[in-house]
This record gives sequence, structure tokens and C-alpha cells, in this order.
Amino acid sequence: MTKQITVGYDGSSPSSEAVFWAAAEAKARAARLRIVSCFDYPMGADPVSGWVATEAYASVLDGTRRALVQIRDIVAEAQPGIDVDMEASAGPASLALVDEVDPDDLIVLGASSHKGAAAFWLGSTPRYIVRHSPCPVVVVRGAASQGRPDRVVVGVDGSTLSDRALRWAGDEADRHGVDLLVVHAWLYPYLAVDVSSRQARDLTNIDAACLLERAVETARDEFGAEVTGTLVESGPTTALLETIRDGDLLVVGSHGRGAFPRRFGSTVNSLLDQCAVPLVVVRDAETSL
Repeated sequence: MTKQITVGYDGSSPSSEAVFWAAAEAKARAARLRIVSCFDYPMGADPVSGWVATEAYASVLDGTRRALVQIRDIVAEAQPGIDVDMEASAGPASLALVDEVDPDDLIVLGASSHKGAAAFWLGSTPRYIVRHSPCPVVVVRGAASQGRPDRVVVGVDGSTLSDRALRWAGDEADRHGVDLLVVHAWLYPYLAVDVSSRQARDLTNIDAACLLERAVETARDEFGAEVTGTLVESGPTTALLETIRDGDLLVVGSHGRGAFPRRFGSTVNSLLDQCAVPLVVVRDAETSL
């Protein structure tokens, strides 16, 4: 059971949307909402030695706390009755947001403005947190559906972490009383030019269909939501992006059935760049990097 949802807030539009999404989810889960706002050390400070001008530090801290009070009041009006904690922290958000977080918790943050190679070289808070968080992470890009999603979509590939993502998605669909759509992507990596290669492609298709059917049946056995499945002949990123629609919540595992299962998945990297709906990345706490 989720006891705490931690959300990052920096005054930007993406972080505001993340706070509103997190508040609605906290209401649905009867969980505490922890809003974390980080600030940089004032100019002239030396964070290594710990020296900082007292007045400058106090001014920055006071401004951060005032911003937190404002967003807390907005949240209290939109979602009355939820328990809200505020935390102003000096230093990088990537560290503060994963502090005091348990595997059953949830971290929510707005999408970074940096994408692709720029995100890699400049450092993206969502990427860092997804890689290091012991709990699922929700990344919100743009205006998100608040209150409840219209539909929960989950990508599966037969891996253990994919199974965890399926369970998380099923629980979420049941919690909000919405449908669950299970998506599996498959590709035959060779050109089917002769009988043997066409047969191999057909067998690959059958294997993929069986994997999807097992996932759908598992979800139907475990959850009360209406469960359907869709099989897409493409790469996983393309399949998921073409399947989702406005109002959806997309759930994936942080890595799948690749040659290097402990590495941060390329599919997740691409989805962090391109997904237009809230994206939930389910991690394995034992293999967080």
C-alpha cells in the first residue's frame, strides 16, 4: 500500500502539472503527499566547505518556502482532505526526491525540457530518478488527465519486470475503475524471402500472440478491470506511442528482455522523450543503478 507520494516542484508548468497529478493520485490512494522544492546555493556560496552568506541563504530559502505554501494551498482547494508535507531542500532535486522513499512509494515529476542527447549530456532529472529510484516513477509531460485516467495502457514483453509493470497497471485500473489495455510488440528481424524464413516469421508471430494471451489472461484472473490486448508488429517504442491516446496512463518496466537486462532500457529513454501522457516506469529496487 502506498503511504507517500513524493513530487518535485520548481514553479514551472511541467512541475505544476506533476503536483496536480500527484495530488489526485494521493487522494485516490489515501496517501500522504510530499512536495519537494529544491534551490541552488546563492551566488558566492561555497557548498563544498559549507560556507554561505547567511542573509542570501535565508532569502532564497524563504522564497522557496513561500512558493511551497502557495502550491500547497492550491492543492488543498483542489483535493481537500489529503495530508500534505512540504520540504525545501538545498542541492539537486535528483538526490532530494529519492531521499526517504520506500519501494511501495511513488515519485512524480514533470518532464525535463532536455531531450535525447541533450538530456544525456546535460543531465536529466527524470532520467536520473528513473535509474536510481527504489519505487515506481511517474513522469508527467504537458497537461495530464487529473482525477483518474481514461484508460491504463501497459507494455509487456514476458520479462519479470514486465510482469511487475502489469500488476502495477492492473491495480491502478482497478483503483480508478477504468479499462486496462495490454500491449505487446514483436518483430521478425530477417527478410522473409523463402519458405523457411516465412515459417520462422509465422512462428515468431505465434509466440508473440501466445505471450500476449498469457498476460491478458493473468490480468483478467487478478483484476476486476475490463482487460483487452493488442499485438503490434513494430518496435516497442513505436507500438506504445501509436497505441496511447489523450487521457491514458502508460505503464512500462524500466528494462525488458534484452541482452543486458540490468541496463536502463532504450525504450524507456525514447518514451521519456516522446510520451505525451503520464508515463509510469516500474523499477526493480534490487537492480536500481
